[in-house]
Amino acid sequence: MGETEEKINPTGHLNALAVWAKQNEECYEAIQEKRLTALKLAVQCINDGTLDSLDGVGSPLSCEIKKHHGVELFEMNRNWVETSQHWRCPCCERSKFEVSRLGSKGQILAKLVEHHDHMADALKAAFNQVFVESGTEEPTNTGLALIERMAPAFSAYAAVLICEDCNNADAAAKKILSARGDRVEWQSFSIGQIRQFTNVGKHVSHRIDESKVMALWRLARPSYVARMQLVYQVAKAAVLQDYWYERYPFGTVAIPTLSNGYHRYGGLELVNGELLSRETSRSNIVHQANRSRWRTESKPAGSVPPANYLAMLLSLPGCARMWNELEESWKCPICQRLKFEVVTFMKGKVAFHTHVPTRLSTAWRGIHQICMGCCSVVTNMKLELEKGFGVDVGATFDCITPDQLRSILRARPHSAPLVDGRKVQKLIDDWLSR
Repeated sequence: MGETEEKINPTGHLNALAVWAKQNEECYEAIQEKRLTALKLAVQCINDGTLDSLDGVGSPLSCEIKKHHGVELFEMNRNWVETSQHWRCPCCERSKFEVSRLGSKGQILAKLVEHHDHMADALKAAFNQVFVESGTEEPTNTGLALIERMAPAFSAYAAVLICEDCNNADAAAKKILSARGDRVEWQSFSIGQIRQFTNVGKHVSHRIDESKVMALWRLARPSYVARMQLVYQVAKAAVLQDYWYERYPFGTVAIPTLSNGYHRYGGLELVNGELLSRETSRSNIVHQANRSRWRTESKPAGSVPPANYLAMLLSLPGCARMWNELEESWKCPICQRLKFEVVTFMKGKVAFHTHVPTRLSTAWRGIHQICMGCCSVVTNMKLELEKGFGVDVGATFDCITPDQLRSILRARPHSAPLVDGRKVQKLIDDWLSR
């Protein structure tokens, strides 16, 4: 028996699933033939214009580019090929046609590059710097793993695909700063910053405005210096305090489950983990959730937000969007709480959430936005009716009208509303009697 067969069954015999999978697997040659056919068809469709989510030297766009420049030879990279013919640079906003330009060898340059921060490299450099400066003779078993995990936290922006000219503009700006004596080895400008100091034209590389580079650097330098200081402190902890992060012993599979890709061979690569769990658990004892807790138990009152709650709230993109969508005079049309009263402050976290009732529920069509406290009562009532009593409610907000919701609630500032259990029970009884 081969190694794979022994893994499938310790006794040395293939199980029925593995046998079936073996009998129905496609041979390598057949799979390769399909891949080659798919590749040929992809190129054909790109060239005839029926597939524009990808690109190539024979695409309609490339033909237009060649005609414009009067040149046939391309220098085209993989990122250009793998992006849509309608792609635009998120930094300079030029189309692929406008990005294309002639290179020094008379070729058409068609290149897109991944623009990323350099904090991972900065951390590794600081890691080595700490060893040199401290003179420690003790190797670290976990330090490198720590800084690898910390690197994304120090990045000023996420990686993004941009045209090569924008990426080159970032490098040119750093050369300007270096020439003036600034240490910017690990600095990398974001696309929003690059946009501020570049003059953009069609079919040409960007021109750099040095005065704008210097002005931007005066604003960006303090945060860069602060980041580098933090980077050094993390590297110092990684080298000198060998207990921050523990690697598992070699060969340990941390989460050896089917859904996590473990043992997905011998036919199991065709099995969905969730469906398998559901299918094999039909006779299991399932704990029934207490669906009535929302109306029988009161949630604790929240704290009053701090004086600078708005700065905290506007630092959270989702909460900031909901807050800014509403006028200062807005009140929840159900509980009548003011915007400030809807703000919660629990366990040191500030939040502000609202919800737009579904237009599928006729009674709610005149209500445009309610607070999340009121919305939670509606969703909990629907869950109890459907999961607890088997009632088909329909749309979520069909379970209760606005006036009925108002009648069962007592609003509290910065807290979930109190619910009148007796009135709710009457509404549920009405549903059950239908």
